[in-house]
Amino acid sequence: MPTHPPKVSPARGLSPRAVSDLLLHARASNAGLWPGSEPISVALPRVARELDARDEEGLTQRLLSAWSGTVRAHVEAGTHEVSLSGGVDSAALCAMAARHAPGKVRAWTMDVHFADAVERGNARRMAKVTGAELVDVHIPDAVLPDLFEHAVLANQTVILNARAVASYVFYLEARRQGAGPVLLSGAGADEVLQGTPGVLASAKARVDEDRALAARVLVAVDNSGAPFRAGSHDHETAAGAVDNSGPPRAGARRGDQESKPSIPSRNPGSDQTVGPRDGSPPVDNLRTVSEREDSDHAPRRPPVDNLGTAPWELPSADALPSEELRYARWVLTELILPPELRGARAHGLTVRTPYLDEGFARVALALPEAVLSRDGFGKWLFRHAVRSLVPEEVRLARKTPRYGHTALSSPVRSRWLELYRAWLSPARLEPLQVIDSRAEQGLLERYMRLPPDDPKAGPMDRLLMRLMSLAMLQAHAEAPS
Repeated sequence: MPTHPPKVSPARGLSPRAVSDLLLHARASNAGLWPGSEPISVALPRVARELDARDEEGLTQRLLSAWSGTVRAHVEAGTHEVSLSGGVDSAALCAMAARHAPGKVRAWTMDVHFADAVERGNARRMAKVTGAELVDVHIPDAVLPDLFEHAVLANQTVILNARAVASYVFYLEARRQGAGPVLLSGAGADEVLQGTPGVLASAKARVDEDRALAARVLVAVDNSGAPFRAGSHDHETAAGAVDNSGPPRAGARRGDQESKPSIPSRNPGSDQTVGPRDGSPPVDNLRTVSEREDSDHAPRRPPVDNLGTAPWELPSADALPSEELRYARWVLTELILPPELRGARAHGLTVRTPYLDEGFARVALALPEAVLSRDGFGKWLFRHAVRSLVPEEVRLARKTPRYGHTALSSPVRSRWLELYRAWLSPARLEPLQVIDSRAEQGLLERYMRLPPDDPKAGPMDRLLMRLMSLAMLQAHAEAPS
C-alpha cells in the first residue's frame, strides 16, 4: 500500500464560497471546487416515461434486448471483466457478459467489513452459475483511514463515507492483481430504473440534515465570497449581505441577491413539502439549529432554511425536463461516479457503466413507472426481464443499505478518530476561512461520545468526513509544487 499521497499542484486554493456552498448544498454542481479538475459528464437522454403499461411482456422484451445489445457491444470491444457486488445490477451484468463471452469473464468482488454477507454469497453463486472466474479482493479495515487522503485526492472532491475509500483501495488491489485495463460496473442502474422507491424524499431529508449541521460550524460569507471574521458584527450592517434564507436584508443593493453564497429559499414551484420529514422538527433558521447547544456561537453562523430547494433543483444552464432526471444527474456526478471513475483512473483502470449507455438508458428511462415498483421492490421490470439469467434468490434479494456505517461502527474506530483529530484541528481548518473552529470542535467531541448505533452518528459523520476532505484538498492546494 502507498504511504504518501500523490503529488498534485492545483493552480490555487479552495474558494471560501465554494467550501460554504458545498457544505450547504447551495450549488447544483460542485465540479469547480478543486482547481483544474475535469467535471464528470453524465448525458442522460431527455425522455419522458410512458403512461401505457398494459403490454408488460412487450416492455420486458424491449428492455432485455436493449440490455443484451449494450453489454454485447462492450464484450465485443474486448472487455471481459466486471465488478461484482452480488446485487441484482452487477449480477445481471456478469450474467449477460458471460452469455456473450462464455468462459472469458472475470468477476472482481470486494471483501470489506461492511459488505453485505448475503450479497457476497450471491456474488459467489453468480460466478458459479455463469462460469466466471471470481477474484475476491480483501480490504483490511485498517487501510481505510490510512488511505483516506489518497482517495480524496484521487476523487478530486469530498468523501462522505468509508465506501468511497474502499472503492479506491479495491481498484488499487485489483490492478495489482492483474485487472483491466477496463472493467464494467453496475453503477447507474438505480438511477435509470428507479431502484430505490422513495429515494427523492430520503435524499431531501439527508440534504436537510446536512444543511442544519453545516450551519452549526460555518461562519457567515459575504457576497464577494469573503468570510466575516468570528465575533464581528459586520454582517449586521454591511450593504449587500444576503441572508441564506433567501430575501436580501434591508439595505442590500439591487442585484446582490443573484450572487448569494447561500442555501436557496423555499421554492413555490417545488414539489418538496414544507412540513417535518420522518417526524423530525423542521429547522428553519439559525436559532432553531443552535439554541439547543452552544447558543453563544449563534451570531457567527449563517442562517439556514433546511426546507429550501434541493440541490438538483437549483438553476442550471442545462436543465433536464423532469425531477427524476435532474436528481439522477446530480447524485451520479456528485456522489456515485467520482469514486468509481476517478478512483479507478488513479490506478490506471477505466470503468465503463453500461446502465448509463445512451441506448439502454433511453429504453429504461421511458418505462412506465407502474412497472418499476411492485411489492416493495424497485427495478421490478428489470428483475423480471433477467429471470433467465439471474437465480431468483439473487434477483429478488432485498436491497440493503451500503452507506450506514460510520467511523464509530468501524472495527478500527480508534484509528478513524485519530485521523479526525489530526485533520479537524483549528490549524487545519483555519485556511478554509469559513469554519467556526470552536463550534466544530464541540461537534467533534459530541460525536466521539455517541454510541455507534445513535441515529445522529450518520449525519455527523458525513459532515466530519466532508470537513476532513476539504482540509486535505486545501493543504495540497497550498503546498508548493
